[in-house]
Amino acid sequence: MISRKGLAEHVGALPAAEIVELDFAGASAVGALIREGVEWHLGHAIHLSRPTLDWPDGRPVVTAMPELYADMPLVRTIRLPEKL
Repeated sequence: MISRKGLAEHVGALPAAEIVELDFAGASAVGALIREGVEWHLGHAIHLSRPTLDWPDGRPVVTAMPELYADMPLVRTIRLPEKL
């Protein structure tokens, strides 16, 4: 996993960024993904990226490693450059 110091604070401060809590239904869905062998941090992103009534097209996952999501149905990614 690529770690960038201060990235969470930067993204969290962007006016267009929405930080989404993981509710009970989401935690249950992520738990199911973890039981299938998906790492927890990927499971959270996968769950939040899938289509819902509020987000019929889903939400894109912004990541430097879109290949981690290649086998996940209904997950769109936006590649973040590894080096700026």
